[in-house]
Amino acid sequence: MSKPQAFYKGYWMVTNRCNLNCSYCVLEDAPFQLKAELNLEAKKELVSHLYEKLGFRRLTLSGGEVIIFGSHPPFDFIEFLQHIKKFKSSNPEDNLEIELYTNGTYLKENVAEAMKGVVDTIAVTIDGVQNDFLSQLGRNHKRHNNYFQNISEVCKILTKNNIELKLHSVVCSKNYKTLPDELSYILNSLEEAGAEISYWKFFQYMSYDDADKDNAHKISADDYRIFKERTQEILGDRKPKLHFKDNKEMNDSLFNILSYGNAQYMRDGDTWTTSKRTEDLRTYSSMQDLFARHDINQDRFRQFHEIHR
Repeated sequence: MSKPQAFYKGYWMVTNRCNLNCSYCVLEDAPFQLKAELNLEAKKELVSHLYEKLGFRRLTLSGGEVIIFGSHPPFDFIEFLQHIKKFKSSNPEDNLEIELYTNGTYLKENVAEAMKGVVDTIAVTIDGVQNDFLSQLGRNHKRHNNYFQNISEVCKILTKNNIELKLHSVVCSKNYKTLPDELSYILNSLEEAGAEISYWKFFQYMSYDDADKDNAHKISADDYRIFKERTQEILGDRKPKLHFKDNKEMNDSLFNILSYGNAQYMRDGDTWTTSKRTEDLRTYSSMQDLFARHDINQDRFRQFHEIHR
């Protein structure tokens, strides 16, 4: 089998199923959309195709909540990991790196054990620490309460299993003033629990062309800049590497592999609503084939998604 001419990294929303109800999130989770999601065997086929034909050597697995896809969580997810393990290699050019985004609610010892040797990095989201705020936001949802305390235990489990740990925070109108005052407490609490944090990424809330959500969560460029300056001042001397991902970077880098097997991308001037979608990625013989059939800005795609070894 000939190798692809270039290697890429991609973000894959493996499932739209989620057990939380974060108010800033947009999921295509109507019943007909959930029914259209690739089943476990099709997910395995897509991983193989992304690796063998399209040249992907790094995948970020997300959701929804990726650990709960299928009929018997987390066992379908664990079987999925065993398939991915076929593409792990000591040769960097052949190795498929895996990053995983999770809310941690199903991340117990058996799941962490299954991740060893397969998942290289895990990112958990912390938007604040106060339970009343987390309930308002939807991260405390139904039986999943005390989100921050629970995620602290998850971080401890991951560190014990030698999995690199990152933090994500969504910065919106509801927390951009309060979150900076909680940053040191968050980091100190996790470190005291035995966790080691390598990276902390802050996302500016992104518009989904939903007036109600946007009005409730949008944050101006100036307010995001002020948040960034305060955060750099507070965390500048601490260990985690900081990354501030604003709306422009999110739009420019958008190439989301969706739970149905196709991919979403933006052209110049697009918004979330007018963004385009490919066919099922398993139908393309190569990335050159995909580029030939779609008006993707190739230079911008390569800027954000090509891997340079």
